[in-house]
Amino acid sequence: MSKPLHRTTLRYRALILLLVPVAITYTVYRAVKDGGWRYLLQRFGFGYPPVQAPSVLIHCASVGEFNAAKPLILRLREQYPDYHLIISTNTPTAAKLVSAQADERITHVYMPLDYPFAVNRLLMHVRPVSVLILETEIWPTLFFQTAKKGIGIAIVNGRLSEKTLRASRFFKNEQQASLKNLSLVLARSEEDYLRFLDLGAEPHSTHATGNLKYAAARTGKASCSTAFKYPFLLAVSTHEDEELQLAQHLPLLQEKNHLLVIAPRYPERSQALRHQLQQDDWTVSLHSQRHGAAEQTDIYIIDALGQLDGFFSEATLVFVGGSLISRGGHNLLEPAGFGKCTVVGPHTDNFARETNEL
Repeated sequence: MSKPLHRTTLRYRALILLLVPVAITYTVYRAVKDGGWRYLLQRFGFGYPPVQAPSVLIHCASVGEFNAAKPLILRLREQYPDYHLIISTNTPTAAKLVSAQADERITHVYMPLDYPFAVNRLLMHVRPVSVLILETEIWPTLFFQTAKKGIGIAIVNGRLSEKTLRASRFFKNEQQASLKNLSLVLARSEEDYLRFLDLGAEPHSTHATGNLKYAAARTGKASCSTAFKYPFLLAVSTHEDEELQLAQHLPLLQEKNHLLVIAPRYPERSQALRHQLQQDDWTVSLHSQRHGAAEQTDIYIIDALGQLDGFFSEATLVFVGGSLISRGGHNLLEPAGFGKCTVVGPHTDNFARETNEL
């Protein structure tokens, strides 16, 4: 006997209808800024490339989720060689990273906005045998339409914060209904497992399985593509304002003959960041414009994706961003996997367990 479906509430359908002008405006803005025509079309359910069946749809909202999903993607490729893997993302930054690693068995698409017509167009085009959602993405329409078509849908490496549990009754009720449409919830920790149960996930299909990011953390050495005369502090996944806070302490680094190397969370910010730092009279170099830091360089910005392994390997110290501001932090297991001393700011809600363990 199939389990009952839980439709999206009338309130949610009314809300997303009211937000149509906002959704269109923002999507067009992102398309013009860095997404292009493909971003614009696919966010509304159009322009998907041909897909070979059978396929599995794996949704990774952004760069962090995709990096965490790499061990899962590798295992699926090994165990199911006949399956096509469709990796969906929300952001152009993540799209570039996925597309760089795509081949005849991996295709990138943008996840459409959570409107029935757009979601249905994706599902009808891709025809996945299952849908895997990384970490915290709970989209009521996607969950309902997927379950309605008899497609198994699971949350993998599931993460829920206390903030989500304290959400308003409107959002909490919608999330509870959405979780009922899931076939499986694989939580990253015992704490997340209990939070999913508290939010309304089915006990018989919810399990604590451990954090995929432990599997994704590298070990050993990697070669840095850039030669530096001085040792350096590496700041990764930084956000606006965090870089300026770090730069204020640059004189202390220079006393120890250290360079500051920054890898912004969103590399497309690099030019604007360079301009900001130069206004404070710092000499700034971009990774894309030279093979090494000049003698007078104060700050070196990594303005491209997929470059960090070598920098992790050779850094003296690693700072993980999203933690000096209220973003909840980012993955600190990656630098720890290289045996590096890793420091964070006070805001680590998203990685509280990992922070305590390290």
